[in-house]
Parts: sequence; structure tokens; C-alpha cells
Amino acid sequence: MSRIIDKIKASLVSEQIANERLSTLIIELRHRGINFQIQRIAEDGQEYFLAKSVDYPKGSIITSGKNLEELVGNIKDAIFTAFDIPARYCNAEIINLSNLPLTAEQKSVYATT
Repeated sequence: MSRIIDKIKASLVSEQIANERLSTLIIELRHRGINFQIQRIAEDGQEYFLAKSVDYPKGSIITSGKNLEELVGNIKDAIFTAFDIPARYCNAEIINLSNLPLTAEQKSVYATT
């Protein structure tokens, strides 16, 4: 049901508004960037990765992934969601996650454009 609601909301956002939100995102990433702390979580016999922003001025951006590849995609998706950009206007290539590939010792990743 929530996917249907999301699709309806996305169709109501004009291209101009979406482009304004994308511009805001690009400015934020160029000016300040968003730093994420990465944790490896093991519970109930399963392991996953958790990413939480540490310096996003409007709150926290939190996401997870079964592996590092999925986590990277989910971080980008979570950033677009935090800026309220509908999926049809998202281009994951505008978000650059530095310090990739992650290693077991690495604890953070930095999002820029």
C-alpha cells in the first residue's frame, strides 16, 4: 500500500520542484557532503551493514544492506529520500561515495557529488 502512495506522491511532484530539490541536494553535497558511519551488525545468526549519517543538519539518514554493494545503493537511495526526490528523478551517479571500496577496518564513508 505504501508503494502506491509513494507513486501517487511522485506523480504529483512537478519536474520544476524535482529539479529544485536535486539542485538543493547537489549544493549540499558540494558544500558540506554527508558523512556516514558504517557498522557491521550480527544478530540472530545473520550479518548486515548499517549506515547512519553523522553530520546531516536536518536529522539522521539511516539505512542498511546485506552486503557492502547493497549498502552503497541503499545509502544513495536514502539520500534521495531525505531530500524528498521522487524515484523517477533520481540518478545515483550524481552521488559519489568516497573511500570505496569499504574494507573491514573502515568505519565511515563520505557522500559528495
